[in-house]
Amino acid sequence: MKNNEYILNTTVLSGQCDSLMRLRTEACFMSFQDVASRHAMFLGIDDFSLLEKDNALWVVSKTKIKINRLPRWNDEISIRTWPMGAEGVRCNRCYQIINDGEVFINGITEWVIIDATSRTIRKVESTSYPNDIEWIKEKSIEEKFRRFKDDFTEDDFVYKRLVRSGDIDVTHHTNNVTYITMLLDTFTVKELEFIQWKDIEVSYLNESLEGETLSIYRKEKEDGYYFSIKKEDGKTAVMAALIP
Repeated sequence: MKNNEYILNTTVLSGQCDSLMRLRTEACFMSFQDVASRHAMFLGIDDFSLLEKDNALWVVSKTKIKINRLPRWNDEISIRTWPMGAEGVRCNRCYQIINDGEVFINGITEWVIIDATSRTIRKVESTSYPNDIEWIKEKSIEEKFRRFKDDFTEDDFVYKRLVRSGDIDVTHHTNNVTYITMLLDTFTVKELEFIQWKDIEVSYLNESLEGETLSIYRKEKEDGYYFSIKKEDGKTAVMAALIP
């Protein structure tokens, strides 16, 4: 049986921190991405293995995190991840950031596998996704993913952002963490120092590529801030919610 979870014991470094020396939101997302990739490597289903065996790649379609407390600079933390069984074409993976036995942050991502050539979604059973895992039944977040309403207008427009080479990942599209930075860049440093996010959710709808110009929209509602990132052709790349 393959190992059904992975735990990385690490330290919060200064380069991962914001102006108040708290773990940056982007660093949280990046940590989840890193431990998922490392665990997938041990399971033999990382991007490089899938590409070689199946001409396929992993893509994150949705992410939700809930923040109880933020780790700070020099805190010793454990980042835990475990996958759940595939449901149709989708796979869920759970995460926790733990400090001294206390769960500071819970997270869950929904992943799909795409064909590396056609960029269309593949069925999980058409790939080397392993069956010899005893799936952990525990779920880090029980809530279902949001259904976003794309009701943004030009009154909600904040700024434009050119996708550059440093934004691109192994799939040759914009890395999902880069979008988090785009959302947070709609706020000032002073605003971000005042806000403590409790609930963050992102839905990745269409990929964007190097050289594309994205338009970032933000709308404040009763419970928090909602976002849409649109491509030049009018398609929505990302929708998100940041709830304080």
